[in-house]
Amino acid sequence: MKKFFPLVLIVFYVSCIRNEPVLPEIGREKCAHCSMSIVDLRFHSQLLTEKGRRYYFDSIECLRAYEKTNSLPVRSSWVADFEHPKKMIVASQAVYVRSSEIRSPMGQGMLSFSSRERAEIFLKNHAGKIIP
Repeated sequence: MKKFFPLVLIVFYVSCIRNEPVLPEIGREKCAHCSMSIVDLRFHSQLLTEKGRRYYFDSIECLRAYEKTNSLPVRSSWVADFEHPKKMIVASQAVYVRSSEIRSPMGQGMLSFSSRERAEIFLKNHAGKIIP
């Protein structure tokens, strides 16, 4: 029985991890990719690994670059809804726009929206295009 106790603790710990986004503390959390402080929630993104480690990013560009260079087992990832910065969207369900009119932290103007309709409404008033 003693042999299985650590395994039971690990299973219990992993099952207790919140599988939902957690907003970072503005100005305190650093981007896991570029180390810049997260100061604008409109561009914020984050990922949660299978082991429960949470990584914050100051931009969608940094999240994508980090995922390419690090092969982490990802449980979930989220991006901020550009129109409602405190609302996070599952990254695989977001609609992405690149706009030269918007200055994101890394300068590539990447934004995320909750639906294609919201992205198209944004593009009626701003230059840019929907990207995969």
